[in-house]
Amino acid sequence: MKYTDIKDESLKASFKENATLLKVPKNAQIISVGDKIIDIPFLISGTIRVYSENYESGKEVLLYYLKGGETCFMSIIAGLGDKISKVSAITETDCELYSLPNSKVKEWQIAYPEWNNFILGLMVKNYTNSIKTIEELSFLNIESRLINYLKKHHTNAGVTTVLKSHQQIAKDIGTSREVVTRVLKKIKFDEKSVVNFK
Repeated sequence: MKYTDIKDESLKASFKENATLLKVPKNAQIISVGDKIIDIPFLISGTIRVYSENYESGKEVLLYYLKGGETCFMSIIAGLGDKISKVSAITETDCELYSLPNSKVKEWQIAYPEWNNFILGLMVKNYTNSIKTIEELSFLNIESRLINYLKKHHTNAGVTTVLKSHQQIAKDIGTSREVVTRVLKKIKFDEKSVVNFK
């Protein structure tokens, strides 16, 4: 469920009244590891990349992307527990979003049953996605992870378009650019596919 699917008119009015509309340029850091969660982003348009990073190794691992109508599950979790953020988020495109005070996210859990259902549904969905990410990182080799990554960008027309450099793909799957380039040459992804890169 997306926040844009909410039907309760009172809730929608409260959302509009308390949310701040923001236009955020590409490559803007929305959240960083260690930030206190004061506001939660609710995306209207654009794409936000949510990732985990290891400062010692310098590696990043993609957790998920946010698209229009979605919000950051990890920010909500940290906000509900009054904890600092364990993830970072950056805009991949120019974005338009609502910034909603964390206090309202918590308050509406009690005040609006539909909001509570929305948050619970978000947790269930992202719990499943998080388990998949952990399984990929733990049990799949780089080649398999890269193939899965490319499949997510595959269209019905048989074309795989990835608007990212090899370096950016490497960040998403937690490896080096050299490894991505080498594995791409090795697997040739799919003989019937055309792979287009940025």
